[in-house]
Amino acid sequence: MAKEETVKARIQIGMLCIAGALCVSGCARTYAKLTPAPTASLVGGAGESAAATVDGVRVVASAEAWQWEPRDLQSKVTPLLVELRNDGTHPVLVRYNRISLVDADGHQFHAMPPYNIDASVTQAYRVENPLYAYSRFAIAPYLSPYYPRLLRYSGAFAYDPLYYTPYITRYQSIELPTADMIQRALPEGVLSAGGSVSGFVYFESLDRDARTLTLSVDLVDAESNASLGTARIPFVTR
Repeated sequence: MAKEETVKARIQIGMLCIAGALCVSGCARTYAKLTPAPTASLVGGAGESAAATVDGVRVVASAEAWQWEPRDLQSKVTPLLVELRNDGTHPVLVRYNRISLVDADGHQFHAMPPYNIDASVTQAYRVENPLYAYSRFAIAPYLSPYYPRLLRYSGAFAYDPLYYTPYITRYQSIELPTADMIQRALPEGVLSAGGSVSGFVYFESLDRDARTLTLSVDLVDAESNASLGTARIPFVTR
């Protein structure tokens, strides 16, 4: 009987040690996880999703949706799955420099393009068969090595090295991006009326301080460059 009690005591101690280690691990997390704010318009979808619609363009953003390599991506960057559906009448630009997270003090965290335009693209990083559905979407011309099967946009769509280059350096410092990140990224391009496009947008890793962060997507007519408005989806960190 005494032996059984000793075994039970050891099991209980072991379970307490495991629970304590998990607690310490959880408490040690310094990076933020996002969830839609109470004021957001919640929708169904992968992860925790909310939506906003401006001038017929619906934007859905999902936090906690990343499930691939690296598994600890959230400790290095902040991934958001973003879907745009154009039910309006204007062709819409999809550009990283028009997508940002903005905190309550107005500080912006810009989307980090994962593409190295000046480097050769290996087979592992080519998106031969897009993992997310695309319709009526034309890829930015400089991204065609990454997306050889997607239609190239034939209009003016200039590459902005001043925006791209700093983020490539940042990715390299944390040994990213992975092939999974490229395969699942939201590409730049033009979304025609009636079309849709989706993929992950990556922001710099955010600290765990409690705050509100608003995803802002500036919507611009691809032909006239006129502003159509800004879709805003509020998130809170935890």
